[in-house]
Amino acid sequence: MKYLLFSLLLGCLLAGCASSKLPVTLGDVRKSPTYGYTPIDPLPVDVLGPQAFTAVSSLKVLEALPDETVRLAIGQFDSEGGLTFGPAKIGVKGGSYVVVLDYIKFDTKSFGVEVKTTPNESNPNQKSAYVTSKPDPDQRVPVYIGVGLRLTANITVNEGSVDLGNLLALGVSAQAKQISGTLVIQTLGISGEGISGSIPLPSEINQTSVQNAIQSLGAIRAVMYAEKTRIRPRVVGVYNNLGGGQQTVNSFITSLLEKPIALKLE
Repeated sequence: MKYLLFSLLLGCLLAGCASSKLPVTLGDVRKSPTYGYTPIDPLPVDVLGPQAFTAVSSLKVLEALPDETVRLAIGQFDSEGGLTFGPAKIGVKGGSYVVVLDYIKFDTKSFGVEVKTTPNESNPNQKSAYVTSKPDPDQRVPVYIGVGLRLTANITVNEGSVDLGNLLALGVSAQAKQISGTLVIQTLGISGEGISGSIPLPSEINQTSVQNAIQSLGAIRAVMYAEKTRIRPRVVGVYNNLGGGQQTVNSFITSLLEKPIALKLE
């Protein structure tokens, strides 16, 4: 049943349907109003419970992650190489994009931020945000802790426009030389026998590589609960409810590295 649910969700998206030093300012939170789910490279988590990740403890970790979802995030590179995730789903000629498809089994935690007015000559009403450990922050930022699978497509549009939210269509567009790019599969906190051999090498994006990626995701998902599979939770994404673009997210990452979030096992 779980595998069927995963397959249905994945198919829909493929078809397009303690104290520590805190980081400095996150920048103007209204300068680049990019809100929503932002995938990040997996970050460590403090697991409070059994230290030896045997088959039993791996199962306990999975039981501590009550939610499952498939999320699609689309980012666009600017002229300076910066990456901003946002609502855009159409790629245009000359644009460079990254499309990230995450299947995650997760729990949601949060950390606090303090928003201050930091006026300057160009903007007397500029707002800046700072990560804080105070018990009553101005706002809390959701963080997703869990394990899962990630498919990442780095794309450059050569001709016309393309639907970035449809991975199958991207494969067709690549076959027609309308786009070019690479496709990468990675696990998020999942390792063990039968995992490494199921991960295809990075390859150029085309119809075949997209189909192979889909098969790989399904194969790895099928052995997640296997006895020899090792589960180590990671921070896999944040929900940017402040805006501010990649500068904001980078400061979130700095804070999470300096003081990892805890996941308590029952």
